[in-house]
Parts: sequence; structure tokens; C-alpha cells
Amino acid sequence: MKNKLSKIFLIVGLILAVTLGCYAFSFRNMTLDFIHISDTHISQRESTPYKALAHSSELLADAINQINQIVGLDFVLFTGDMVDSATEENFYNYYSELSKLKYPSLNTLGNHEYSGSMTKDEVLDTIKKYNPNYIFNDSYYAFSPKSDYRIIILDANIADNTTSMGELPKEQLDFLEKELSENQDKVVVIALHHAPVEPFVSKEHSIVNADEFNNILIKYKNPIIVLSGHYHATKIRRVGNIVYVSTPSMVTYPMAFRHIKITNYKDRVVYDFKFIPTRLDDIKEENRQSVISYGTLAGFEKDRNTQFIFHKKRSKSIRYKKNKIQSFKKESKTSKRELKKLTEPKKAKKEFKFFKKKTKEETVTPSEV
Repeated sequence: MKNKLSKIFLIVGLILAVTLGCYAFSFRNMTLDFIHISDTHISQRESTPYKALAHSSELLADAINQINQIVGLDFVLFTGDMVDSATEENFYNYYSELSKLKYPSLNTLGNHEYSGSMTKDEVLDTIKKYNPNYIFNDSYYAFSPKSDYRIIILDANIADNTTSMGELPKEQLDFLEKELSENQDKVVVIALHHAPVEPFVSKEHSIVNADEFNNILIKYKNPIIVLSGHYHATKIRRVGNIVYVSTPSMVTYPMAFRHIKITNYKDRVVYDFKFIPTRLDDIKEENRQSVISYGTLAGFEKDRNTQFIFHKKRSKSIRYKKNKIQSFKKESKTSKRELKKLTEPKKAKKEFKFFKKKTKEETVTPSEV
């Protein structure tokens, strides 16, 4: 009798262990927990009124210290302009700081990675040399960190580097279409440097064929989040199942990054966004006083800390999504007018002249993000 009872308890125990183990594994796949950081602009140059370049390494070091205190992250994603210009020295300094990060990191390329003494191939070789996690052959790629998720990295930089504008070549649009069509049962995270929905209008920084990109996305009903930098601005916009996220720069006010947590339940997806500013308040305040329209760069509270719940059975129509994206373009014109009014205030003019005399270097204007 005792042997029979022992066998029964053993069998029940094994069933419970397997069942609980399956649930634990499933839960780990449900949640993607990561950091989105952008435009660190590591440089040896003097600061400008727009970018605190002289403190770029300090600001990145502070961000890494804060990230290392967060428990359970899956990875850290940098959306371009890691360095202010593509030189071996700048990359060495960038990865020297990054070596202190306890989580794996990946990146997109920004327009400043196309600016400097290095070719694109040399930049990719340098990234691979310093970052063992970068196992990809090109600047656009895709992978699945967990079975519920697909990460798609794109590169909208224009190769000749004569402009800060972006354009997605046909091969990448085809790549995007293929990835989305094959992963309709997953939460898709797309990352690129340039913003396909602008936080504010800038003819010098937009993606010239953004409509082609957005028209691909709106055909799909699964949860999609699009992460970008480039504008140094803070903005979150939702279009049905698509969430567009612009994250600010670490060297321009508000000098912050994002902690993003996505949980994929059977019937819904929950997005949690936490805004984490630098703790170097003196540097942040000094930069705030010199940048143009710092309120536009900082965004509203809903652009910094917020939560979205997307119910999977309530996907919006393609027509709705097109109209919503068009309405964002109209809303952004207000920001453009606001920025235009503040483009050349007397105080800014004096500061630009002061920095030109002081550094005798090329001064970067607020449009040169």
C-alpha cells in the first residue's frame, strides 16, 4: 500500500513539475523587457548650444549605471548616432563605456555613423570587433529574442551622407514586408534611426519615402511598435495596433532614455513605458537653457510615462490607420511653426557667436541633429 501511494505521489509530483515548468517558460516568452536609448553622440569635441558633446561620455556612463540597477532586462537597444562622427577613437570611447553594461546590446546605424573617416563596411567591422552580440552581415537584420517576438532592424541612411534625411531602399522595404508577412502571430518591434512618423516636422530629417514604409505596416493586424531617434525629441503616438516611439538624445535636453516592457497575453498586449532622465542635473540644466524649444523636445507626460493596452480582436481598418497617420502630420505642423518662431531669438544668436569665437570650430546649428 505504501509503495502504491509513493508511486501515486511521485507521478502527481512529476505532472505538477512539468506543468509548472511549462507555465514558467511560457511566461518568460510573454514578456520582453528592454531599454531604448538613442543619439549618445560620443565625441571629443567641445559642446555646442544644442549638444553637450564635451559631456557625452559622462552622460552615457550615468545611463549605463542606471541601466545596470534594473533587474531582468533582456537587452539594450541603441537607435543610432552612437558616435558624433565615425572615427576609431570615438568608437573606442563608446565601447569602453559600453563594456561596463551588464546586459547585451544591439544597435541601428544613424546618419552620424556615416559621417567621418570610416566607410560603412569599416563601421560594421568595428562594431563586430567590439560587440560580440552583433553577428549580422549588414546594417539591417531581424531576429527573435523570444518565441512571441520578432525584432526588425532597418537602416534608412542615405549612403552619400550629403543630408540628414533618410530613405528606405526597395530591398529593405521588401525585407520588411517579408518579415511582417511571416510573423503575423508575433509582437513585432521595428527599430531604425529615422522616424517614419515625425515628432515634429523637419524637411532636413524626414524619411522621403515614409509613406511606403507606413503603408506596409498598416496592412497587418498584429501588435507593432516602431522605435526611432534622430530628432532628439520625446513622442509616443498610437495608430490602432501600431505604436510609434521617438526617444530623445542623451546629449540634448531632456537627456533621457526609455525602459520599455511589453507583455503579450492571449487576448491583449500591454505596453509599459518608463522615462529615465540623466542624474547629471547640472549638465542637463545648462543644456536646457541653450536649446531651442526645449518643451517640444521633452514632450508631454503621456510621451514619457504611459501604458497602452491593445486588445487583439479590435484591430482598426487600413482606412482608419491612414487617416490617423495623416492627422499626425497635420498636428506636427503646429510644432514646426513653434520651432520656426524660436529659430533665431536674440539670445540664441549671441550664444552661437560666443561658441564660434570660443571653439573656432564648426558650430552645429539646432537643425544638425
